[in-house]
Order: sequence, then C-alpha cells, then structure tokens
Amino acid sequence: MKKIAIVAGGNSGEHDVSLKTAANIFNVLDKKLFTPYLIHLRGAEWMYIDENEHRFPVDKNDFSVTVNGEKIVFDAVFIAIHGNPGEDGRLQGYFEMLGIPYTGCDCFTSALTFNKYFCNMAASKFGVPVADSLHFYNDEKIDLKQVGEYCGFPCFVKPCNSGSSVGVTKVHNEEELDKALKEAFKWDNQLMVEKYIHGKEVTCGVLKKDGKPKALAVTCIISKNEFYDFESKYAANLHEMVTPAPIHEQAMKDIMRYSEILYQRLGCKGIVRMDYIVTPDNKPMFLEVNTIPGQTALSIVPHQVEHMGMNLSDIYTQLINEALER
Repeated sequence: MKKIAIVAGGNSGEHDVSLKTAANIFNVLDKKLFTPYLIHLRGAEWMYIDENEHRFPVDKNDFSVTVNGEKIVFDAVFIAIHGNPGEDGRLQGYFEMLGIPYTGCDCFTSALTFNKYFCNMAASKFGVPVADSLHFYNDEKIDLKQVGEYCGFPCFVKPCNSGSSVGVTKVHNEEELDKALKEAFKWDNQLMVEKYIHGKEVTCGVLKKDGKPKALAVTCIISKNEFYDFESKYAANLHEMVTPAPIHEQAMKDIMRYSEILYQRLGCKGIVRMDYIVTPDNKPMFLEVNTIPGQTALSIVPHQVEHMGMNLSDIYTQLINEALER
C-alpha cells in the first residue's frame, strides 16, 4: 500500500480548521489502497502524530520519519494546510525540490492564486469580471479620503495573502477604514481595498474529469452575519448552503464556464473552489480562488461532491493518483 502523508496545521489563523480538514481526509481515505500518516506542521516543528498521540519528528532533509527504528518514506503527500505554508506555494516548492509527489496546485499557481489582488488581475486578463480594487503595501502612506472616494462605502479591506476571511473587514465609513487597514496589516504586509458588490455569494468547485476541468456545482452561501466571515464559515448555525444556487440559469452557466477557464488558464490541479458575487442583474463577479478548500463536515466541497452523487473517498483516490502520475 502507498504511504500517504497528510500534512496539516500551518502558521496562519486557519491552523485549527486545517486540522479538522486533515482529520476528515484521514477518515475518508481508502485504507485498502493507502496508509495515511498525519503530519502536523507549526513553524519549525514538524511532527508525525500516531493514533496514540505519540509524536515523532520529521527529518526535513528528506521528509521522512523514524518510528521504533524503522524509517518511513512517503509515496505522496496530501496537503491539507489552509494558508501558509501550504496554500501559498512554499510547501509545494519544498516537495518539488525533494521530488516528492503532492496533491493540488504547483508552487507557482499556489503563490499566484493565494494573493487575492494579483489573482484578480490575472483573472481579468482571461475575460473573467472582477470588482475594482486598490492595492497597498504596509510601508505606503494611504490617503483615506482618496480610497473612500474611489471605492465608496461600504467596501471591503482584505489582506492579500490570507484565507477563510481572516483579517477581512466590511467598512462603512472613513473611521472604520483606518481601523480595518491596521487590522489587515496584522495578517499580511499587503492588502487590497475592494469595491462592495451587492448580490448573492456563491461558490463553484472544480476538478479534472477525463483530463479536462469540470465544474461540480454552484452553491449559494447564506450567512447570518453581515458577510461570510471566519465565524460564520465554521459555525453550522451561522450559515446555510443551497445547491444548486437559486440564481438565474445564465449566471449559473457563466460561473461554471468562468471556473473551468480559470482552472485551465491558472494551471490549477487537484480540486479547487472559485468564489463569486452574483449581482441583482445576474452578472457574476469573481472574488478569489481557494486551491486547498476546506474538507470539514461544514465545508462546501464535500457538500458539492455529495450533491453530484460522487464519493468523496473516490475523489481523494483520484487526487493522490494524479499526484503520483505527475
């Protein structure tokens, strides 16, 4: 059987969510084909944790572990880290240098899509509509009045390199804008201020089928908070998922087409998720790509896989086999 390292944890605000994703993958993975090993990463501490909670350090020279005198070398890695270093290309670059197969997008695609602003710029070049936005680094002087005049209120302030809406604030006035900028810079050294788009928040999972990108389904996210923030994403009583999304048929087709285009043109691999806002006049506006979407019981991709009548264990087998073939 193939030995598969499921890598979880990471250094971002999504650390605990990543552990839940990894636990779900561990439980669902086909044990007739694969022997899974849970590897926990936090900072420089990389540990294999067995079912009895015993901890064994990872040798970073070759990404191996030694258990009771036996050296374990992995056939492939299932990356389950949201945020850094699992979703921003750093871990992918490490495995590429070691020649170890891994699931999901490569180093370049991960780095590009993790940065919300630059990903949006790329998406717009491929004909996918995006909201107007401004981009700032933390050493720049930001004119609050000019930002407010360009983006209007409300608007969103987002760290460029952050997931699960960590550090994201919906801003209603100039005073809130100043506080939101400071909050975003706690999480990243660059941010974007994005014009508010009124509409329904929807999302579309994409994977490969018969060698071509295939959109799974379009799901509408109904948050009980002001927007689909970190709290509402991971509390069952604060959001609702409706699949298929209650939107116009043409908007549905556009979202699935845009998602397949982005998957292909951005060089995505594995299973990813594209997020959009659908305006009242049925125009989808692209928000971001999630190259390692959540796989918890409350996550969207498992929900879409179930809706499509597909088996999540089979999907995970497909992702690992794709990695081994690469």
